[in-house]
Amino acid sequence: MKGLMTRRSERGVPETVAAIRSQAEQHGAKVIAVVDHAAAAQAAGMSMPATQVIIFGNPKAGTPLMQAVPEVAIDLPLRVMVRDDGQPGSLVTWQDPAYVGDRYDLPDDQLTPLAAPEHLIAAALEQA
Repeated sequence: MKGLMTRRSERGVPETVAAIRSQAEQHGAKVIAVVDHAAAAQAAGMSMPATQVIIFGNPKAGTPLMQAVPEVAIDLPLRVMVRDDGQPGSLVTWQDPAYVGDRYDLPDDQLTPLAAPEHLIAAALEQA
């Protein structure tokens, strides 16, 4: 899908979410929320595969972006989706920093904070 990056985790949704959340916190980000879409669907009398979205950020990284381009605030804090696709493990998806950078005409030197999900996910998936 355009503008998104995806990797497979060998672990299920809850374990993958916990690992990414732990990495985010270890790297100075604040986890604002974990949205459990499957639980919300179940509460509404519906069902869907396990799907959770981790919302996290670091004001020291995001604030300069929002000062430079206020509209980027619509894409912050950062989000990572972890979902069950019916295969072993789970899929982890986040926004491609280059895609977001292009949308806001951000120079390459301002893309570093937007790359945080990729680095945190790599570290979390390497933990076995």
